[in-house]
Amino acid sequence: MSQESLFDFLTSTRLPIVSSLSTLIGWLSLGLAIASATYGASCAVLAEGLWTGDLPWSGALPSLAAAPGFLIAWRHWRGNRLQPAAIWLFIALFTLSVLANLPRGAFNAAWYLHPVLALLASVCLGVIPGLVLTLVAVTAMLIGAVVHPGEQVPAAALPELWVHVTSLTAVVLASALAGAIVNRLLYMALLAAEAQRRKNLESSRALRHREKLLRHALRVETIGDLAGMVCHQLRNTFQVLLGHVTLGEMADDAERARRLALIEETLEHSRPLLDELMTMAHPDEGATESCDLGEQLRHFGAQAQRVLPAAIQLRVEIEGDRLPVLLNPRGLVHALWNLVINARHAIAGDGSITLRCGTVRGVAWLEVVDSGCGMPPEVQARIFDPYFTTKPPGQGTGLGLTAVARYVRGSSGEIQVQSEPGRGTTFRLSFPLREPADRVRSA
Repeated sequence: MSQESLFDFLTSTRLPIVSSLSTLIGWLSLGLAIASATYGASCAVLAEGLWTGDLPWSGALPSLAAAPGFLIAWRHWRGNRLQPAAIWLFIALFTLSVLANLPRGAFNAAWYLHPVLALLASVCLGVIPGLVLTLVAVTAMLIGAVVHPGEQVPAAALPELWVHVTSLTAVVLASALAGAIVNRLLYMALLAAEAQRRKNLESSRALRHREKLLRHALRVETIGDLAGMVCHQLRNTFQVLLGHVTLGEMADDAERARRLALIEETLEHSRPLLDELMTMAHPDEGATESCDLGEQLRHFGAQAQRVLPAAIQLRVEIEGDRLPVLLNPRGLVHALWNLVINARHAIAGDGSITLRCGTVRGVAWLEVVDSGCGMPPEVQARIFDPYFTTKPPGQGTGLGLTAVARYVRGSSGEIQVQSEPGRGTTFRLSFPLREPADRVRSA
């Protein structure tokens, strides 16, 4: 980028301060254009002389000369050209200041406004435009010191005049150089900040992409465990279907019709198992939405009941009429499958898994309780650590519970675990309610 494109650079970053700065330039230009034109026209009509030190702002000429510059700056601002608008605004300000001070002589105190204008011009416009405007203003001031219209300076005072003019010139030039340095430092700082912002944005995108791939890998792992249980149930279903087909071949037409109806009923009963696998395998993560935690748990329990072996009893207990929460339903289902599959692995032989939810003090809670082998305290302390697993090598990644904990915390919730060896495990998930729930009741 060129050194004059600081405003373009700021505009490209779309920072809030740029909007405020643009508004200031636009309305300041319009206000000064109207004020200058009004004052200049009034002086031209009512006062004697267009340019004299006896009049405020030295008459009509400075205001009338500066008004077009202010108007051009406002037109550039209307066209979203911030850099040209700022340049014309400072041209008009320098024009107004120089023409207003020339009739009043070199010792006029208003000349000390120029160091401020030079500093602001160099900071805002850049090195070249700021220095050019400053040199023009300094040249006009030096010409005024020689010509000094409207003021008679004795010959004895000429050395003092030149010392004053030289000192003021040096101050103006020093202010312009200081502004140029500030402009460069500001530009480099903004450029470094923008580069860091872009780098952070790319890193954030890469991190989100890796997390998406990790979640998909975890889903695939969960699907593998779930598919094993589904296959076991489907094997039993196929045995039932084969029995109906065999008996139907040896029966009369009425019995065959009844057997076909039973086959259809069995297939309809097995379809949700395959639908659940397809839903879990879908790459779409879903969106956050308001949902009823009790209804979600009831639906999940109906699906899990079909998958779990008959030796494991599944109970669903829901307290409360409505438990409105804000979360991703598909993420909740994935988290629950992780917990239920872990509970299934922890149960050797017969056992039970209880899913229950309720509310307490503005918080909706959900528990997954199993009657499995439990965990010692040292294992409980590490179960949410990435890659920690108690399964044999090749049978677990140690990321399932990590993903569950991340999902819960990403939904503004909390996850807790209580377990004792030989006495089962309880996972408790808590989410903030979106609105006060109804009074708790037993489902």
